[in-house]
This record gives sequence, structure tokens and C-alpha cells, in this order.
Amino acid sequence: MRDGRRLRYVTVATLLALLGTACSAASGGGASKAASKYPEKQVTLINAYAAGGGTDIMFRNVDAVAQKIKAFPQSFIVETKTGGSGSTGKAAALNAKNDGYTLTIADDGSVYQQLGGDQPFKYDDFTYIARLVTDYNMVVVRAESPFKTFKDFVEAAKAKPKGVSVAGTSIGSTDQLQLVQLGKKAGAEFNYTAFNSGGEVLTNVLGGHVDAAMANPSEVWEQMRAGQIRGLAITSGERLKDLPDVPTLKEQGVDLVVSQFRGVAGPKNLPPEIVTIVENGLKKVAESSEWKTDYLDKYQQQNGWMGGADFKKHMDDFYKENETLFRELGLLKG
Repeated sequence: MRDGRRLRYVTVATLLALLGTACSAASGGGASKAASKYPEKQVTLINAYAAGGGTDIMFRNVDAVAQKIKAFPQSFIVETKTGGSGSTGKAAALNAKNDGYTLTIADDGSVYQQLGGDQPFKYDDFTYIARLVTDYNMVVVRAESPFKTFKDFVEAAKAKPKGVSVAGTSIGSTDQLQLVQLGKKAGAEFNYTAFNSGGEVLTNVLGGHVDAAMANPSEVWEQMRAGQIRGLAITSGERLKDLPDVPTLKEQGVDLVVSQFRGVAGPKNLPPEIVTIVENGLKKVAESSEWKTDYLDKYQQQNGWMGGADFKKHMDDFYKENETLFRELGLLKG
């Protein structure tokens, strides 16, 4: 009897184990099947900043080039959701269905704002898919400005601490952090004035409402070509090919070389199969001649390609580095 009961127990246990395995396989098969059809419809890229800024320009060029080279079966929808210095749009992506159809910008701002205590989520709440570009910042003034050189700009700030107003996008942004670093190294203190978008920054510089601005080349390129904006310095290690008249900070005695980056991310725990599909499509975009000529060269961007795994490691390292920097600058809150 005991042997018979044992046999029955083993048989039932075995059947339950087999049933569990079958259910697991069926579940996994369903996920793989869904991923194999992805994307069956348009993917939305949420631009967390204002229209006309660096992120908006990048996303619209991702869409244009992807359509041109057929990197994805459908075009993208670029949807602008502003507010909270970018946190509103990013939070919308984090709260979206975890199916790969809602993605957003992945940038240094997510780290800066977390460290500064200015956002309700953490940088590692995202699934990082690909980094696409790196970008630099410039100190710019309008053509009529009395600051003809970077030296003029710094000396005015030294003579009157916080008397020189410098516009940028939002509190806790790359613009603000780089201006603080610049001021520390130059021995000057500036009055940072935050606006909602690069477009507003440009309007206020051109209108003479602020003395200068921190701006990406892509945001002021056309105005520079038209002679309306003058670049006093750039944060790159060497002068850019198409901006030969804009000297680096290092050339002018300020030992600061710093860039920012932009990429694509989705909600946390995005299925790996979907991450791979999007990453491979974006890699085709980033390696295309159209991306180089129509976007990188046109808007003075640098190729910053990283796949998802490398991008995630970069974000982890970037967080640690900037946690130290924020502490040194007295800005650490998050």
C-alpha cells in the first residue's frame, strides 16, 4: 500500500510539474509571438521638452531618416509633453503600457534632476535602449551685445556678482549645472535665468531681456548663420569644424570640457525582445549616411552611439560621477 500511494503521489507531482512547465512555455511563447509582430502600429516618442529644442529636433530626424531607409515598418509619432523640466513627459512614458509603443528621451537631465531633488522618479526606472548623440553647450550673446569676447563676459560678472544674467532651460538642467561649473572655474558668479524651452531662451536673448545664454549649437545655428547670435565659447575639447570662430573654454583659460547626450528609453522592464528590435532599428538609423548628412552635420551633433547594455552602464557611471560633483557644488538634494 505504501508503495502504491508513493507511486500515485509521484505521478501527481510529476503531472503538476509538467503542467506548470507547459503553462510557462505557453506564456513565454505568447510573449515571443507578440514581440515577433512588433511594431504592428506606430510607436510614440514622447518629447519631454518644448517643440524646437534639441530633443524635438533629434526625434523628428529619427523619424525622417527611419522612414527614408525603412528601418521600421511604420513612422513614429512625436508627441510633445512639457512640464516639470522634462519630468512630466518622462513620467508619462514610465506610466504607459509596457509594450514598446511609448518611448521617450534618455538624457543627462534624468540624473541631474534626481540629484537635485526635482523629479518624482529615478534615472534607473527606465529601460535604456540606445544612446544616439552627444552635444555641446555654448555661451552665446546677441550680435549687439557689449560682450565681444568670453573675457568681456567673465570680467563683467566678476565686477558685479550675479549682475550678468544667463538664460537656460529649467532649474536643475544641463545648462544650469554647466554654468555653475564654468563660474566656479572662472571665479565668477552669474545670475541663471530659467525658461521652459530653448525657443524661449533664444527669444529672450535676441530681445535683449537677458545678457547671454547657454545653448546647444542646433538651437542657435540658423541665427548664428544670419549674424543675429554670436558664440563666445563652447564646452567641447576642440573647435567644431562648422563653428571655427567659436573658441573652446580651455583656449580661454577655463579647464572645462563637458558634453551632454540624448538617446531613447522606455518604461522599466521592457521586454528584451522589443528592446532588441528597437535598438537594431535605431542602429540602422545611426549608421546611415542620411543620419550623418541630414542631422549630425546639419545640426552640429556628434555621433554618440551606444547599444542598450552599454548605455545602461554609462548611466550608472554617470550617476556616480555626478553625485560626487553635486555634493562638491552644494547642489545635492536627491
